[in-house]
Amino acid sequence: MSDILDDLSLSTLRMPIRDSAGEDMSFSSLFDQIKEARRADADYLTQGDWQTDLKQADWEQVVQLASAGITEQSKDLMLVAWLGEGLAHRYHFRGIRFSLALAQAMLEDFWESLFPSLEEGVEERATRLTWLNNTLSSVVRTLPITQGQGYSLLKYEESRQVENLARQNSSAMNQALEEGKINAELFQRSVVLTDTEHLHRKYAEMSECLAACQQLQTSIDAVFERDAPSFLGLNDVLTHARQLVERLLKERGVEIAPTPGQSSEDSTAAEPVKELPVTKTEIASPVNAPMRTVPLNRDEAFALLQGVVQFFKQTEPHSPVPYLVERAIKWGNMPLENWLNDVIKDSSVVDGIRDVLGTLQQRD
Repeated sequence: MSDILDDLSLSTLRMPIRDSAGEDMSFSSLFDQIKEARRADADYLTQGDWQTDLKQADWEQVVQLASAGITEQSKDLMLVAWLGEGLAHRYHFRGIRFSLALAQAMLEDFWESLFPSLEEGVEERATRLTWLNNTLSSVVRTLPITQGQGYSLLKYEESRQVENLARQNSSAMNQALEEGKINAELFQRSVVLTDTEHLHRKYAEMSECLAACQQLQTSIDAVFERDAPSFLGLNDVLTHARQLVERLLKERGVEIAPTPGQSSEDSTAAEPVKELPVTKTEIASPVNAPMRTVPLNRDEAFALLQGVVQFFKQTEPHSPVPYLVERAIKWGNMPLENWLNDVIKDSSVVDGIRDVLGTLQQRD
């Protein structure tokens, strides 16, 4: 695992401030600035007559302010937690791994002088770490795993829920799709457009996160003893995400070698990820890596064509292109006899073709 993330260095962040942990910044302007940088308006504020420009969280500023505060002013667990949140949003799994390693370093290097101080009670420190666990757990569920549409574990779970709706109430399923939710087919389309190398990379990043999470928990247990906060929530969601990626790789015939943070018990540590039905895929824009556009087999070729259909239906609903391509897909999956009946309405012409092909059945 690297101790460097972009322009951040773990060794720099863990250096003492004037031979100590600095000063208490709880009521400083620095905390106020970070809170404002983190603030984001709710989506519903754009609705109705109250439409307005929504404020988005500025995660780059959060990272800059929190990292500078830790380096120059205070070894404070709240700053560590905010930095971890910002890194998770900016760098995804690499940021999570780095932030967990930083939290471990703070506990090991500055336990006696860390803020909140021991005079305030270890419960205050535990509260900050619990907040970090809960926040990172939520972020992990939203991080992109596939290329194409960049679907996450949350979107995968959503697709399963929509599929369950389809079996129980078709109108409820249609309503869910109209609300922007996805079904199993849409998720699988994004999977087909995802490079195996990309999945390998995600699997490795998740494994590093799990190893860092387990190492942090070991350090927490050592210093907090009976009052130790738990990172089981983060461990579980990371395990679920990695199980999903592992299944996607195994579907391609790729066997996964054991990695740091993975044991033989991992497969039973969390509820197994349910399989998606094999469906077709859509064309979509890549995320941070080139996507595959040349099909590997016949099924994938038709899946890519289905993606073209979906794209044009969404972007040019009045275009004839999606309906023509849909017809081509339908024909491509038809037996010859069905195709002849669908394309040629003159039965004498159809009989002539069957005669040439030797499939004409003689009438009595």
